[in-house]
Amino acid sequence: MALRRRLRPGDLAAGFVALAGLTLVHRPGPRGRRTPGGRAFALLVAVAVAVAVAVAVAVAVGAAAVGLCACARPGHVADRPAALRRAARDAVRAPSGSGPVVLAVATAALSAWMLLPLAFLVPGPPAPTLTAVDLRGNGVASRTGV
Repeated sequence: MALRRRLRPGDLAAGFVALAGLTLVHRPGPRGRRTPGGRAFALLVAVAVAVAVAVAVAVAVGAAAVGLCACARPGHVADRPAALRRAARDAVRAPSGSGPVVLAVATAALSAWMLLPLAFLVPGPPAPTLTAVDLRGNGVASRTGV
């Protein structure tokens, strides 16, 4: 019962994409026989899987950027949903602020991956980036003398 309440159309689409990917990888039947239209179907499934993966990666990266921007806001602990709404609104209004955040997180992740003893430095690159994006969003950086 609980599964039925939680099932959404996106879950069905993800299952279809996974099934299509498995169909692309696993080709049952004798090696000499070919299914009519098999190559066109395989190409269609490959394109559908590639698009689904690209959309999933873009959504995950965008959600991570919005989440980090929400955590960087003052007062985010007191009212997290409001901080997430403001960060999502700012990300939609000015998407150029999400790019530096994503690049800073990628830099931090690659640094930690390449040299594990420096993993404690991971918060370093995102911190000034998030501060700069927040200050730019508030109009502080556009004033003269700042």
